[in-house]
Amino acid sequence: ERMESLRGKQLQEAILKALGEPDRFTFGDILSLPNVQALANDEKAREWPELVKLFAHGTVSDYAANKGSLPELKKEHLTKLRQLTILSLASNSKTLPYRSLMSALDVSNVETVEDLITDCIRKGLMRGKHNPKSGEFIVEFSEGRDISDEDLNSMANRIADWLKTSAEALKTLEDKIAETKKFHEERRKEEADLKAETDNVKKMLETKASNSHGQGRVRKRGGVAASDAYY
Repeated sequence: ERMESLRGKQLQEAILKALGEPDRFTFGDILSLPNVQALANDEKAREWPELVKLFAHGTVSDYAANKGSLPELKKEHLTKLRQLTILSLASNSKTLPYRSLMSALDVSNVETVEDLITDCIRKGLMRGKHNPKSGEFIVEFSEGRDISDEDLNSMANRIADWLKTSAEALKTLEDKIAETKKFHEERRKEEADLKAETDNVKKMLETKASNSHGQGRVRKRGGVAASDAYY
């Protein structure tokens, strides 16, 4: 029977079963079911959607902090939650020290940490290299988890900041383009004015030179004629 048609105890058992499935690591589809969402309004059953949220977005430390208000988890559920916690940590850092993982996963030895990571690798959830000498795991790739409302708000804020910064950068660029365009227009006008002034000066000089040459020829002819007449 499909989960969306279940109610009461059957729905709770179906949730536990789904959370414990070895190859299921996203739970947004469960959270989106109307009958699961309705449990949040039932004082006696509101712990169940909270449990799904824990597996969708939470970590081992979140479970420890809210253990008293959540259903008790079996061993396979704790193993799953530890693997999900590793994915969260891997998304924030590419170097995972074993000692830090022991604390975050609430386990007492490095071998358990290595086994959990190896199982994640086997399931295709992450890639990387164990480095026993430095006591850490180097993350090369890790799958993402379900996006929470807080994540969406954070993403929306980052996008809004980016849009604001982009708008400011675009305005600065447009101002710079306008300034450059104005500079080149003024430069072209100055060059045109200088060329026009140069052309005028050249014409004046050519006219003056032409006039001077013509006057000299007249004076020479006049002088010769006068001399001839004198003699």
